[in-house]
Amino acid sequence: MKKFIIGLLVLCLVVIGVLGLTGTSIGKSPAVQHIVSENAAEAGVIGGADSETEIQVTEEAAAESETTASVEAQPEQADAPSTVPDEPAVVSGRINYEALYSLYEPEEKVLKVNEKEETWGDYFYILFTQCGQIEQYFDSMAAYYGMQFHWDEPVEEEGEGDTYAEAALESVDNLMIQLSALEKFAAENGVEVSEEMRDMIEAQKKEDITSALGEEGTEEAFYEYLEKIHLSRDMYDRIVTQNYLYQESFNRLYGENAVNLPDEAALKFLEDKGYVTAAHILLLNTDEESGEKLDEAALAEKKAELEALVSELRAIEDDTERKEAFLQKVTEISEDPGSARYPEGYTYTAGTMVPEFEAAAEALEDYAVSDVVETSYGYHIILRLPLSPDAIVEFNSSSGDARTARMLAANQEYGEKLQATADALKLEWLPGHEQPDLMSFVAE
Repeated sequence: MKKFIIGLLVLCLVVIGVLGLTGTSIGKSPAVQHIVSENAAEAGVIGGADSETEIQVTEEAAAESETTASVEAQPEQADAPSTVPDEPAVVSGRINYEALYSLYEPEEKVLKVNEKEETWGDYFYILFTQCGQIEQYFDSMAAYYGMQFHWDEPVEEEGEGDTYAEAALESVDNLMIQLSALEKFAAENGVEVSEEMRDMIEAQKKEDITSALGEEGTEEAFYEYLEKIHLSRDMYDRIVTQNYLYQESFNRLYGENAVNLPDEAALKFLEDKGYVTAAHILLLNTDEESGEKLDEAALAEKKAELEALVSELRAIEDDTERKEAFLQKVTEISEDPGSARYPEGYTYTAGTMVPEFEAAAEALEDYAVSDVVETSYGYHIILRLPLSPDAIVEFNSSSGDARTARMLAANQEYGEKLQATADALKLEWLPGHEQPDLMSFVAE
């Protein structure tokens, strides 16, 4: 069983605002991560929103970023597909979806998970979206790199392991199990669909109708639209409902924004992941407006200013007073634009910062101030700080809300609980039915 993807996975429904579940990561290229993303499980992201990447401080990221001079970079998560896929024509090397769909009747019960029987139509919808994304990946690699891939090729570059066809089927099985796992988990924790939740689901449906069909769209036309992508009314309702069950189950266990998670659990999360917290004052070696390199005299002046400040700060004996004085100077003179979003310093893992910054911070005791540290960005002085359960670790890229260590720790624990539920479930095909052999539906 693969990791339970905490984000309630996107199943090619972005265009109508519907969230679903992602399956198993099958690698080879970032483009393949449209199929799935395990990063969400690692990061413990609430609600499945992507991690936002701040202005990079690493050398490699600096070349890719439009803005320099920051100190925080979070792992990127897979982008969601931007459109609902059209059903591909029957061409060489592609799946004949019409033939595959006709394997069973749409309403025919073909398998069960946790004693819940599932229809062929609902299974096919997930299979269709997963395979559609893989074929989009094939098209992208052919268009941009001239590389040709086929369903019977192994996913891993080493030429070993599952083929794309096998990986797609495994992904669908995992998704079917995860659908049932969340429903089972919610029921075990006394979470039911309340009237308030029904109102929210109805509001979501209206938003989806408008997104898909415009202001004049009707519910009847919307369901006709869903049929074209093999998404039944029941499955649509189920996917939308699961997103609310997911969040309500989280809130039941940990409270909103994980306020009920003990400090000890959040701190252990940070320690286990190797997080470090440090604030810094940065004076750039370039002009903030033009971006041009400063001359030697200007650089020497900046370095001397920080050297004097180091002495001033080290002369403060009380740790709390030294911290307050340092953070005040961050506000007054630091030229790192990211500092405004992280007023208590950056909480990061190894490999996030440039090497000189990380080495200097690692060598410090809590509340100690470093010597002047030179990096490709300019001159820094660093204040090492103790880990905090409510330290801001990252920001939600869609809402802009801060994610604290407490929230990420709770999500990791939540994901482990959901995974344990999923691991206890088994998918079984009903008598007279079997998992399709994708390769037999690939047109030659």
